[in-house]
Amino acid sequence: MKAYEDLTHRGKLRRIQSVARAALNAFGFAEVDLRFMIDAGNILYRVKAVDSAPFDKSLYVENCFLLRLHWPGYQSDGAVDSELEWLHALSDAGLPVPQPLTTTEGELSVEISVPGVPKARLCSLLRWVKGRMATKHVRRWHLKAIGNLIARLHNHASRWRPSPGFVRRHYDRNGLWGDDTGTSYTADEVWPRIPPRYFDAFQGVTMRVERIIEDWGKRPDVYGLIHVDLGTKANVLFGGREARAIDFDDGGFGYWAYDLAVPLCDWEGEDVWSAYRDALLEGYLEIRSMPKEQLKQLELFQAAFRATEIFWGTACTIRRPDSTYWIERRDEAWRHINRYLKKNPHHSS
Repeated sequence: MKAYEDLTHRGKLRRIQSVARAALNAFGFAEVDLRFMIDAGNILYRVKAVDSAPFDKSLYVENCFLLRLHWPGYQSDGAVDSELEWLHALSDAGLPVPQPLTTTEGELSVEISVPGVPKARLCSLLRWVKGRMATKHVRRWHLKAIGNLIARLHNHASRWRPSPGFVRRHYDRNGLWGDDTGTSYTADEVWPRIPPRYFDAFQGVTMRVERIIEDWGKRPDVYGLIHVDLGTKANVLFGGREARAIDFDDGGFGYWAYDLAVPLCDWEGEDVWSAYRDALLEGYLEIRSMPKEQLKQLELFQAAFRATEIFWGTACTIRRPDSTYWIERRDEAWRHINRYLKKNPHHSS
């Protein structure tokens, strides 16, 4: 058998499909239609299989599932099962999120190791959520629906008590641009490699955010379990006028205001930004309150999101210096940060 490292990318995907098949057996599905979707760290498959278990037919596609082969080393030990525990609690509470299935042994995930594939893969299976992304013709109601959804998620997180072993990344300094970002690089490795043209803007924003972090701390009125990456261009589906959240892989503990700021990043610098911000807040505040001191930092947290893109982009160019995608994304993030700093030359908390 040819060594895995010597295979082409296509060859590796063909080889690792045996992991997917073994995982599906563990979930009790032998006869399935398995279709590769994407390799983005996690390897994702769309699965069609006959399932007799009851489910919400208004929310999930019948006999359709998402199989995830989780990226080894991206999450800390226990983090994947903690995500699944969270999703299980959210779906039980009636929130529109992917519902995890259990294995025939009653577990939320299964670790699969097969000959010819290095490193065991932790695998999970989720029901396929109905809906479409709003890639075109975005309206105010889309942002209002997202605000509604985020408020419901925050309310659930404020009340829910996870198990003692629950572990997810913290989006404090360490998780945003420190040593636990998921890039596999430390801050000491990445910060010196940030190009000089980006560094002043990057440092200017991170210093402002860190002052907020120091001032606010991690009180439950400012900090809790958040999705981290919801917006019309990522991880939100719409069924009718309801927003539905997918892809909780990066979810963790962070600032409520950060979670609310991220959807606005899609519209930075555009004429619709103010109207979309108002719609997002209208949807959120219908269900959950947020103090003015937090709301007025939304633009700063948008800039914080862009700073994480510079950090990630730099880490990825260390690994792959020819990655034009991250070079371009980092440059765009820098432009957004500069716009914020020019608009807000003096920081006030």
